[in-house]
Amino acid sequence: MDNWLKSVWFIRIISLILAGLLWITVNVDNNMDSDSLFFNENSSDMETMDNIPLEIRFDSEEYVVSGLPQEVSVTVEGQASVVTPVVRQKNFTVFVDLNGLGPGVHEVSLQHSGISNQLSVSLKPKTIEVTIEEKVSEDFEVKVDYLNESRLGSELVLEEPTVQPEMATITGSSSVVDRVASVKAVVDVGSAQSSLEDVEAPVKVYDEQGNELNVLVDPTTVIVNVPLSKRKKEVPVQVTPKGGAPEGVVVNSVTTSTETVTLYGPEDVLAVINKLEEIPVDITEVTEDQTQEVEIPVPNGVTSVEPEKLEVEIDVED
Repeated sequence: MDNWLKSVWFIRIISLILAGLLWITVNVDNNMDSDSLFFNENSSDMETMDNIPLEIRFDSEEYVVSGLPQEVSVTVEGQASVVTPVVRQKNFTVFVDLNGLGPGVHEVSLQHSGISNQLSVSLKPKTIEVTIEEKVSEDFEVKVDYLNESRLGSELVLEEPTVQPEMATITGSSSVVDRVASVKAVVDVGSAQSSLEDVEAPVKVYDEQGNELNVLVDPTTVIVNVPLSKRKKEVPVQVTPKGGAPEGVVVNSVTTSTETVTLYGPEDVLAVINKLEEIPVDITEVTEDQTQEVEIPVPNGVTSVEPEKLEVEIDVED
């Protein structure tokens, strides 16, 4: 064995065998990689992309279009090396071209641009039915619509609001603009404790059934001022003498020039009060004509009375 290892021819033969094995191994790996690359580059792939925005091409100055979906589905098929970048980048456009079409109902085909012509492209839907109408504009007065009015304190009252600007221009198809029943600035008054000033309120447009209409509004917001006051009610007031005058003094009359007073409070409380009970005036120490200030009692549930006091004239017989 030692003699073989020392033999030059033995070493040469072994080296030749090892070189042959190495050559075979390298060539087999290269062939496998080449076959795999060839297969990948030429394999077919199909991908579907949903929620692709639909572009509408039309004369937006003259017409309004309805019946169009906002998004469509696009399916591409072809070599994987071409399909993959299209799906990843989505650098293409799906559109309908309505230029040249007038008012009416039209069936139009979806089109696409920016997709390689090496791919087969399928759009879903392929065609759509659209309605083209002339665009019209009309001015409407803006009214105020209150949100959460039921949460407003029952002792508070919303006075007549002001709106700036008072008019809004509504633009849309003639069939939709004809349905406009009201244009309102929406103001939340649920937490109001005092007058609302310079509120920027969004403008909404409604039909007779109270459905909001999809139209263009100019301006989209207005400035609203809402005066807020305390709920009040005027009721008659009377006075009456209380006690007896001193001996020898005759009181001819006890009167007041104030005929009514103003009560402030919740609506349900004020609703059942139609007058104040007669206010007693003490005459037990009266000896001559005089003027007294008498405090007005505040009825239960009422928050305040105005004025708080009455001037009472007491006339004594000479």
